[in-house]
Amino acid sequence: MTILLFDIDGTLSTSQGAGTVAMTRTFRELWGIERALEGMNFAGRSDSWIVPTALANQGRDCSAEDLALFVDHYVPNLGKAVVERNSRLCPGVRPLLEALAGEDVTLGLGTGNFRRAAEAKLAPLGIWEYFVDGGFGDDHPDRTELLAAGLERLRRHSNDGAEAVVIGDTGHDVEAGHAIGAKVVAVRTGYAQAGELEGADVILDDLSDLRASMSALLG
Repeated sequence: MTILLFDIDGTLSTSQGAGTVAMTRTFRELWGIERALEGMNFAGRSDSWIVPTALANQGRDCSAEDLALFVDHYVPNLGKAVVERNSRLCPGVRPLLEALAGEDVTLGLGTGNFRRAAEAKLAPLGIWEYFVDGGFGDDHPDRTELLAAGLERLRRHSNDGAEAVVIGDTGHDVEAGHAIGAKVVAVRTGYAQAGELEGADVILDDLSDLRASMSALLG
């Protein structure tokens, strides 16, 4: 059996900036902060890193209560933004998930999105139900730690000693995947800079070639 941990943004789907729009609205609504994310490079970062960092840039601390309040307001804003921005799946994702559903795998997520934000992004696209659990931005600001938490959960749905594979689109995914002892399959459909993915075990342009994708994940 193989445990698969899929990143979301730039790997499974592209939300066309919906997350940025929704976060910006939320910062404005809660704290009157305009352009809270301006100048930040948050590709591959977790939501629980982005929010405190953005507040710190404004000279504000971020308590656990602040973060919980943010999530409660952000998720509805995200649901609206996903529709407004015409979020869509990346090439080949749906056929791949359909094929994997018939294999001896445990399908999970390894994403920096808050769990409720992950659902808000994937449910409208019809693929949320493919995933049994995972690691999320709620678990830890650091991607390695959240992936480790996700892998621990997914092992409860798998056999002892199952190989783990992380699928992502940034250098953060590559580094964190290797840090938890997983094989890393990187895709060039997201936000990576030139050379950022070179440490991955396999690099694919996208997931549209079903045979190549299945071989990379299960071979």
